[in-house]
Amino acid sequence: MSEELFDDLAAGGGGEAAARLLVSARRSRTLSFIRLLANDSEAFAVLGELRQHAPDAVNRVLDDPMVGLWATATLLRRERGLATVGCLAQVAAAAAIRADVRVSLTLPEEIRVLPSLGPIDPVSGRVRTDQLRWRPFPALVPAPGLRWTFGGWPPGLLPDGLGLSQAPDLPLWAERVTRAWELIAADHPVLAGELAVVVTAVAPLDPSDAGEMSATVGDALGCVFLSLGPDAESVAVTLAHELHHAKLAVLMDLFPLFDVDDDRRFYAPWRTDPRPVAGLLHGIYAHLAIAAFWRRRRQVAESSRAHQEFARWRTATWSASQDLLTSGALTPLGYRFVERISAQVQGWLTESVPAADLRAATELLAEHRGRWSRGPAA
Repeated sequence: MSEELFDDLAAGGGGEAAARLLVSARRSRTLSFIRLLANDSEAFAVLGELRQHAPDAVNRVLDDPMVGLWATATLLRRERGLATVGCLAQVAAAAAIRADVRVSLTLPEEIRVLPSLGPIDPVSGRVRTDQLRWRPFPALVPAPGLRWTFGGWPPGLLPDGLGLSQAPDLPLWAERVTRAWELIAADHPVLAGELAVVVTAVAPLDPSDAGEMSATVGDALGCVFLSLGPDAESVAVTLAHELHHAKLAVLMDLFPLFDVDDDRRFYAPWRTDPRPVAGLLHGIYAHLAIAAFWRRRRQVAESSRAHQEFARWRTATWSASQDLLTSGALTPLGYRFVERISAQVQGWLTESVPAADLRAATELLAEHRGRWSRGPAA
């Protein structure tokens, strides 16, 4: 990665070129983990032959978030002497289907889904891809586009508490996510290009007691976990937010950005709990995306909401970045990364915001800091 591209990523951009590099880097890691797990298996031999003759088909399967999650979690479990879940046969079978090559493989019973394709019908044995796929990104995403995923994840690999929805209203989801994509494609072309490369699946979540929620599972690159926001703007900003988490997850694989032995906790203007260095860095980078999203929204759709959100999150991102820059927890490369974030947001601090909206944003920041300072009992 060039210094220029690294700096572009730190400032919140990078575009399609950076997104493809990050996806390729994660694919390389996934393939390395699969090699360690393969033990000269039949499925690995099949995958190797397919990769020689149909590399694009194999890469599409290796890039599936389920495969990255399975490979990482299974390797960690094996190193700890714990039971592991088979998935390599499904990876090879999915690649064969995509390559239109007939192969003979034995699929374990515990997983009834083919990565990047969908669940296997227990009666017919066919893959029910039509039930999980639709194309909200027609302008930039090649077929098969985005797909829903809410079942079939390898058991025990997803973090607890995600609350995957088992019966989402798919027409409503498709309509709202499509409208969010149309908004992004029209007004945020760099973001649209990155999303089209990185995000291949959406996992619907049930809303929590606190309302909307979203998450990125670092090892499941390409999947955005989210509950359905009330409007296209809400869904669009969530996609931008989670895309930045995904980008940073890969960057943290590639580069040492902070001292992993530093166990301090820091205030974050978007959380009620103190955050470790990694968590604060993720939050800063994600809220850089949020501030950038609302900065553009207030230019194209003049609204009090856009002004307030921009004013709130530019200040929150800048203040948190200053705490991290002065913490001593960052490596030289990490310092450079956060310094680029800080410089980007500092320029936005000079942009005028209507007085009433600026006052509302300032009050929200002060109220959050006050609650945090008083502690849980307050």
